[in-house]
Amino acid sequence: MHLATLNIHDFRNITQANLTFGNGLNLVIGGNGQGKSNLLEAIGILANGRSFRRAPPQALRRHGQPHFRLDARTHAAGLEHRLEFQGQPERQLARLNGKPMTTASAMGQALAAVIVAPETLRLVREGPAERRAYLDWLVFSRYREHAPLMRDYRFALQARNALLQQPARSTAEMEAWEDRLAVLGGRVSINRRDLLGHLATRLEEHLQTLAVADSQPTLRLGCQIDRDAQAWSTTEEAATLYRRLLAEHRERDRASGHTSIGPHRDELHLRLNGHPLARYGSQGQQKRFILALKLAEAELLRATLAESPLFLLDDPAAELDREGFSLFVGALAALGCQLFITTCHDAGEIPWPGAPPATFLVRDGHFATKESNTA
Repeated sequence: MHLATLNIHDFRNITQANLTFGNGLNLVIGGNGQGKSNLLEAIGILANGRSFRRAPPQALRRHGQPHFRLDARTHAAGLEHRLEFQGQPERQLARLNGKPMTTASAMGQALAAVIVAPETLRLVREGPAERRAYLDWLVFSRYREHAPLMRDYRFALQARNALLQQPARSTAEMEAWEDRLAVLGGRVSINRRDLLGHLATRLEEHLQTLAVADSQPTLRLGCQIDRDAQAWSTTEEAATLYRRLLAEHRERDRASGHTSIGPHRDELHLRLNGHPLARYGSQGQQKRFILALKLAEAELLRATLAESPLFLLDDPAAELDREGFSLFVGALAALGCQLFITTCHDAGEIPWPGAPPATFLVRDGHFATKESNTA
């Protein structure tokens, strides 16, 4: 899978850019605030349907413009695709080969990307919601039914919360929504745990690749139903445990007005050598753990899609020392990923096999190839 061309109109500080990329390594060089990360953000939106910076749609349009437009040619599964994305004030429109689609459905059909940016360390440093969202995105990339499953779960959760806040409550209605929540919650938990099993098998190997010596990483899903002595390995078993806990906590939840039981309270535990990564891991260990996790994510996507995703590496100097950078790039080359790297300075010798990198210079939102140096 690779991105062949990208046309950008009125996105961030980019008025217009028509870019053709190499199949291997693509370097984007420029000073701070010139538009390097904006290019990676545009590619990420085409692949994932959202900004990795979490920017609202109005922040993505060039100042004073009514919308932005992205138009790409990609190669996936032996076919050429056209992928279009338009951000308007009230809605975002995406098309694949001329046909409207939901934004996230681009993954696996025309473009998929793994992104490492300075914001990526939020996975370690922020709260459980950050890690749940990341985990659900990975689950969706492997199990397409997970996105509508999460929508149904959130709807049932809102319905039970509304009942909890009503003075006159129907026990039968409450039990019906609890049964719905339990069944959906069981499916969510099974999907999450299954995905983590696939991811964890790859994580330790990639930590060794990045020279994190004698490391024993742990990815574990912390579920409320784990507190019960009864083991669960099927949706039905998980649903039974959730159903009982929801009934047991009903009066307490009525007092608070919110549902306290369910996978919306799950935690993804990141540990290194048995200790919480956020509390006991050094900054270097945290960074390399997350980078190893991203390599495992890329490998998982490759297994799911039967071809390697793109890899977007924004400002590697913020994440890696020189040794770590060389090891990381070597691992990506082994995975066969088309790689995009942004840097403030010429990266010099990069251990990338094959063709020389395609190099782009960016200044004030204008791009030039290093060879021609023309806008």
